[in-house]
Amino acid sequence: MRSVTRLFAVSAAVTVAALVVLMLAVPAARAYTGTRVLVFAVQSTTTQIGTAMTPAVVVDVEDSQGHLVTSYDEPVTLTYAVNPVGAAPPENNSVEAVGGVAMFPDLTFGAVGFGFELQASAPGAATSSPSQPFDIVDQLLHCQPGQACHSETVSSQGTSGSAVASQAPTSDVLTATGGGFPDLSCTSVGGIVSFTVTNRSKTITMMLAKSLVQQAPNPGAAHFNICWGSPTAFTTKDGTTSAFNVANDEYEGLLPDCSASGPSPCVASRHKAKAGVEVIAVSAPRGDPHSSF
Repeated sequence: MRSVTRLFAVSAAVTVAALVVLMLAVPAARAYTGTRVLVFAVQSTTTQIGTAMTPAVVVDVEDSQGHLVTSYDEPVTLTYAVNPVGAAPPENNSVEAVGGVAMFPDLTFGAVGFGFELQASAPGAATSSPSQPFDIVDQLLHCQPGQACHSETVSSQGTSGSAVASQAPTSDVLTATGGGFPDLSCTSVGGIVSFTVTNRSKTITMMLAKSLVQQAPNPGAAHFNICWGSPTAFTTKDGTTSAFNVANDEYEGLLPDCSASGPSPCVASRHKAKAGVEVIAVSAPRGDPHSSF
C-alpha cells in the first residue's frame, strides 16, 4: 500500500513539472514567424491641400493567406510610389500598428498634383502594392443635391479661373486646382487650371492677366483660345478629333466656339475686361479637364 502511495506521488510530481514546461513553451509556440504583407484596407482619396485625408487611410498587416497578423505592433510608414510633382512626403505618415492595423487619421499633403500613389513599408514586412491614384487639390467643395456649386478662384502662372457646377439630383464633389500637372501640348502662354466634378456639367471662366496679354503677338480677345486636356476625345477648333498625348495620357487640343447644338466642351464667350484682362467662358461637360491659354 505504501509503495502504491509513493508511485502516485512521484507521478503527480512529474505531471506538474510537465505542465509547467508546456505553459512556459506556449508563448514561443504562438510567436509569428511567417511572411508579413502590407495591404491597403482603406484606400487614399482626392484631398484638399493641408487637410487630413478623409476617410483615413488604413493599412493591414496580413500573412500570406490574407489573415490579419494581430501580434504585429511595429511602425508603418507611408511614402510615395508615384510622385508626379516631386512633392515632399506627406505629414503624419508614420504610425504604430495596433493588432496588425495601422490607421493614419492625420495624413496631410503640402503640394497639389494629379495621379499620386502611396506605398506602405514596415519592419519585417514586404512593401505594399501601390495605392489607388489620387489627387491633391487647392479646393474641394461638396455640392448638395438640387443645388449649384461654385468654386473660388484658383491661379497658376498668370492664368486664373473659377467654375460653377450645375444643379443635379445627387450630391457631388467639385475640385479646383491651379497647376499640379504637366503642361498641355498646345499651351503657349499662361498657367494651367483644372476643375473636376464627376456627375455635373459646369461653366468655367478663365482669366488671363494683362501682362501676359501684352506678351502675345496679336493682343485682343479674338486671339486667345483654350487649350483643353481631357480623358475623353472631343472636337477641336478646326473640326477634327483631339489628339492623344501619350506623355500626359489624355486628349488635347484647342476648343471650338459653342453652337446652338454643341459640341461640348466649347468656348461660350470671349471679351476683355476694363483692366485689360482677357476673359473666356467655357461650357464644359462633367469630368476632369485641364485647361490653359
